[in-house]
Amino acid sequence: MGSLSSVITALFAPKILAVKTLVIELRSPMMFSMQDAPQTETPLDELLPLGVKALLQKNGVHTVEDVRKAYPHTLLKFRGIGMSKFRKIEAAFFPGKKFEPARVLSPLTHVKGSSLNGALSPAIVRILARGGITTVDQLKAAQPAELLKIERLGVGMLREIESVFFPGQHYEVPRGRRPAPTLPDSAGNLLTDI
Repeated sequence: MGSLSSVITALFAPKILAVKTLVIELRSPMMFSMQDAPQTETPLDELLPLGVKALLQKNGVHTVEDVRKAYPHTLLKFRGIGMSKFRKIEAAFFPGKKFEPARVLSPLTHVKGSSLNGALSPAIVRILARGGITTVDQLKAAQPAELLKIERLGVGMLREIESVFFPGQHYEVPRGRRPAPTLPDSAGNLLTDI
């Protein structure tokens, strides 16, 4: 039995080796051509709004592959890319993913003497401080309508304040006309009906 297998091997080994060599030679040019061919990069095209695409290109990102390399940290460092533009990029190129950056507050963004630092975003703390509100007690004593009178404090900021300090409350912002301004007439009397 041992001699029969050695006879078969002796007869067919050169042919099997020749077939293996032929297969390797046929595959080799294809493998090298695939590996050696320059990788084509996919342009951004119409995948993003023009403004977002322009910001990416301004920051040196011109292809889909560049976006993938820069995601998430490098993208967030680009000048002009805030969270809303970052979410548009994420939706276009990374569906189903939602990167949440760690919220690190710099000491420079804090308002000196405000107990609201860290509880609310630095922008809201600064706006509240300009309106004379720097403590939790002052904030809780203020009515939502009063808060909305503070310059640059909008409904979105009010919603953040509500979610942190008044969970479950939702102030309905009046949708009517703003009150007419009071202007003096030619005699100096204030007019309220215009």
